[in-house]
Amino acid sequence: MPWRELPHTADLLLEITAPDWPGLAVEAALAFAVQLGEPDPDAPAMARPLAVAGIDREELLVHWLTEILVWRELEEVLPVAATVATATATELRGVIRVAPARRLTTVVKAVTYHDLAVAETAAGCRVRIVFDL
Repeated sequence: MPWRELPHTADLLLEITAPDWPGLAVEAALAFAVQLGEPDPDAPAMARPLAVAGIDREELLVHWLTEILVWRELEEVLPVAATVATATATELRGVIRVAPARRLTTVVKAVTYHDLAVAETAAGCRVRIVFDL
């Protein structure tokens, strides 16, 4: 599995891995979606463009996931698939396929920068990211 939940005293901590930076953005979106709820399997998914800019990969990831959180809160939709077309050190651009939520679960207040670092490893990219509950 490309992600796992790690113990944290009060918040949600996920460790996400992927072969490369674009893959890490995809896996982060999908791992976060699993925490937020369950999409309706009978509802049609809609493609939604997502483009964020930032000063580094960490800021990009926070902006990327925050946009998904906003969609969940305002429209009650969850990612079911993602693709990345552009992934540089300062820009992340792709398409997120979203479906209406059948059930919403964890209430996340914010995606945080706490101890956030995108790391290059022998196996690819890894990040540990904390979500404020």
